[in-house]
Amino acid sequence: FVAICSVATPPHGRLTRRRLSLRAGTVAEVPAKSLLPISMSVFVQMLGEGIAISTIPLHLLSFGASPLQVGLATSCFSVAQMICCPILISASSRLGRLRVLRACLAGAAFASLLISISSSIVGILFGRLLAGAFAASVPVAQAAVTDIVSDGAATALSRVAAAAQLGVVVGPAVSAFVAALLGKTFGWPTELCVRGVFGGIGLVALSVLAISLALTPGGLTTATEATKATKATAGDPSTSWSLAQPLLRMVAVTIAWSLTLMVSTYAMFANRCLGYNQQKLSLIFSTGAAATVTTQLFLFPVLVSFWGPNITCFLGIIFVAIGLSGFSLCWHQPGHMLFYLLTRVGSGCADTATATLVAKCSKPKDRARNLGLITSSRAASRIVTPVASADLFEASLSHHAAPG
Repeated sequence: FVAICSVATPPHGRLTRRRLSLRAGTVAEVPAKSLLPISMSVFVQMLGEGIAISTIPLHLLSFGASPLQVGLATSCFSVAQMICCPILISASSRLGRLRVLRACLAGAAFASLLISISSSIVGILFGRLLAGAFAASVPVAQAAVTDIVSDGAATALSRVAAAAQLGVVVGPAVSAFVAALLGKTFGWPTELCVRGVFGGIGLVALSVLAISLALTPGGLTTATEATKATKATAGDPSTSWSLAQPLLRMVAVTIAWSLTLMVSTYAMFANRCLGYNQQKLSLIFSTGAAATVTTQLFLFPVLVSFWGPNITCFLGIIFVAIGLSGFSLCWHQPGHMLFYLLTRVGSGCADTATATLVAKCSKPKDRARNLGLITSSRAASRIVTPVASADLFEASLSHHAAPG
């Protein structure tokens, strides 16, 4: 049903192969100096998030936190992101995209520094709440890219998505390497090493913020320039269908839920049913994330240039559906791993195509807000879907065989 929704956006919202090829080519015409601050800011903020995802649970447990408090660390981040993301997007339309992107980076930096100096569970949870409040770098960057490239070039949006995904991929590895280095070099205990990791990523974020200010001191997209970009595309006929955005938010929520199934629920499934340990799970997750990044950088631009974002999104959702069904029923290698990688490839295509369609099917003045609402929808889904998926998984364990 959701796959059908992805192709139910207005027919005039689809792009022909020739138009998409021309727009994909416009990315190369944009000065690298304009895109570099966007890519750096997104990568560094998501690098910090990758570190937090892999480190916060054990760090909280070292303070004697309960499983509920560990779960609150994820929930408070998602709740803050869901509430604050539309506010930051609205601010970016008035104040300029890069100014708000810098504010997001500064907020992430201070959140990491707060976690590094906190000696209580409440302090760490407040740090995660602060991180969630400023976790709007991806939609702000997407809005900035659509302002620069004009009308949401798919290739540029795929680069933003790849930068975000790459940060999440590299984060856990950076965290493990730095913690091990601090422990072996200085003999620090584990808790102090974790503090050092968060302090380090906070300083890195502040350094990138300083570099961004040096590269573009005036801001990449000012409020005036954003207004001009809006007026330049005001006559676009592809922004008139009112049901497009609700359908695309449904697609975004579905992809977010599938990512929950591919990570947290899969970890329980692989441990109980396949006997995988943490090391093997980390290898699978890293391989899957690398497949997503590769898809967003190389495969997605090719698919969208041939079939357009609607069909690419449709295919991505179908790949996810086949992959989820396949790896849950096929437990033998290499079939199991191939199905899992198919889900990651499909999510990479569908997620980036959704952002492209949101930009294409929005009125110019609403484009940034709609991109922000997509992120808020995903954040809302991350509050509910882990619990729902875990309950469904526990219920499925009462069956001795798969249905049918």
